[in-house]
Amino acid sequence: MLSRSAEENFNHAAKQAYIAFGIAIAEAALLKVDATPMEGFNGPQLDELLGLGEKQLKSVTLLPLGNRDEAGDWLVNMKKVRTPLDEFVIEYK
Repeated sequence: MLSRSAEENFNHAAKQAYIAFGIAIAEAALLKVDATPMEGFNGPQLDELLGLGEKQLKSVTLLPLGNRDEAGDWLVNMKKVRTPLDEFVIEYK
């Protein structure tokens, strides 16, 4: 939007990207594809590697997708720990 600064536009676009990102993670789960959301990477370096600046884009997050190597995954048989629903969700009636 022309009435906003470049930083405001970037922050807005990044928030919009996270909406699609959440949907991508959910869809991967439905397809039984493992997904690992990532932040904390060197954005400028990744942007340069992928040529994103030339397209006026910036990276905000990564989503590696794939299938786990169950034979080499020492966590695969460990019991999953789940927070009870009443401790995780606030319900308003």
